[in-house]
Amino acid sequence: MSSSVTRTTTFTVADIRKVVDRFAADFSMKAQATGLRSRESVADTVTDLRVFAEHGYLIDVNLILKDHEGKVLRASVYEVSESAIGWSNDRPGNNMWPRTPDGVLKVVANMNAAWWSKTDAQKAAFVQSWGLHSSWDATSEDLSFNGLSSTPGQRYASNGYGWARTDHQ
Repeated sequence: MSSSVTRTTTFTVADIRKVVDRFAADFSMKAQATGLRSRESVADTVTDLRVFAEHGYLIDVNLILKDHEGKVLRASVYEVSESAIGWSNDRPGNNMWPRTPDGVLKVVANMNAAWWSKTDAQKAAFVQSWGLHSSWDATSEDLSFNGLSSTPGQRYASNGYGWARTDHQ
């Protein structure tokens, strides 16, 4: 018995790259404002996320600002959509997060079942073959952001591919 799956998309890798570049601008602004990530660190992380996006593994990306005690101060969640036709394509902005000495600006990528169904060896081979800067292991990070209010943020789209941002503060 055999089966096949047909997947129709309205976007290309170039569209994915355009959207990830908008995220990169947000991330860079937040990193500079908080003083918690170097330009090189941001570039390395964005490169990894671009690879995951191009392979269709991303569900969402979370940027989390914590103070020196580990308390979440702010977060932005970028939810991936493969049906973003008709979305506005906003400009990056509203990224003036507070300077946070001794804090952390964490990035958590939520991957889909296709990623998690890979064996550890397959994931390691993927990371190595694409020259990723992190192994992107499972985390127990709380992504509920309880106690913070949420507001819709920018939406970045190109053809049918997009990332919708929700801000928590």
